[in-house]
Amino acid sequence: MFVPGKRWVAWTGLLLLLGILMTHIYFRVTFIFPTASTILAWIGYTGLGCVSLLFCLSLLRDIGIIISLVIIKIAHTVKKPNPNQLFNAQRRGFLFKTSSLGITALGAAVSGYGLHHTLRTPEIVSIPIRVKDKYAHMKGLKILQFSDLHVGPTIRKPFVKRVCDMIKTQHPDLIVFTGDLADGLPSDLEYDISPLKEISAPMGKYFVTGNHEYYSGATAWIKKAQDLGFKVLLNTHRTFQYNGGIFTLAGVTDIHAKNFFKDQASSAAKAFEKSPKKSFRILLAHQPKSVFQTAGLDVDLQLSGHTHGGQYFPFNLMVRLEHPFVNGLYQFQDTQVYVNPGTGYWGPPIRLGTTGEITLFTLV
Repeated sequence: MFVPGKRWVAWTGLLLLLGILMTHIYFRVTFIFPTASTILAWIGYTGLGCVSLLFCLSLLRDIGIIISLVIIKIAHTVKKPNPNQLFNAQRRGFLFKTSSLGITALGAAVSGYGLHHTLRTPEIVSIPIRVKDKYAHMKGLKILQFSDLHVGPTIRKPFVKRVCDMIKTQHPDLIVFTGDLADGLPSDLEYDISPLKEISAPMGKYFVTGNHEYYSGATAWIKKAQDLGFKVLLNTHRTFQYNGGIFTLAGVTDIHAKNFFKDQASSAAKAFEKSPKKSFRILLAHQPKSVFQTAGLDVDLQLSGHTHGGQYFPFNLMVRLEHPFVNGLYQFQDTQVYVNPGTGYWGPPIRLGTTGEITLFTLV
């Protein structure tokens, strides 16, 4: 990754980055120097993102060099050239030094672009959802979804306020949040999440738990969500009258909730239990894979998050290995599945190939 002979610079930088992150965590958990903690978080997490990109670029470079050497060696097996011509140390050193400088510059530039892209206000994306003729009464219903806000080290009240101000301009019938509100304790982040109390919709606003709620204490976050005016759906549902017909909104806990609370094991069947069978059925589920629980439940639309659309390379490749649905609208059997790429972000404040999103669905 770095020019030979300058490795001590790289190791010093990595140790400094680790020290910055550890100091930020210490300041945060001890409630001292909050401003310094925030500054260190920005430096530390941005640096972490840059290092991960540099590592991946270096790995790709090294794989390319190995493949090239193998091809050259195979191509010259017949000619039997002078070994000194094959592996000229001076040329090899120049190539390595030049590529290392190029990778460092490229990694820094890409990280800067990803940071700039992340700091932009999330986009409002309008998605039409087509419904069957038997649910013609659903035409015109507007549902606003936001997800994966991840309020914490680098996402604070100004960002949350901008998101809430954008939601207020859309005037949806229904607001839903599909998990991962924050990284930290409610008592630590109460000020930062306070703007969420200001958003409302005629049919209410609803909340389902994500995996990060359980990492930070799900019981406390469920109560805090209720304090903010959300109705929390823990494997339960609500039924609504709309345009002379009915629809059901159900919500499940995160699919890993059973690892924390056995009584909160995710269950779509339990969520729709005793709901009207002939109603238009919407399921809120943090992870897209929850759709595999819906066999025989006649779910028409599932709204999810969790994947962040991959957020940035190489994690976008890893996410696709685990999740069949990553970003946007999919059809799984008779269920339409929409995956929100996240309104906020997690970890390094970097997005490449994805954009923070607030989604407005209109049923047509």
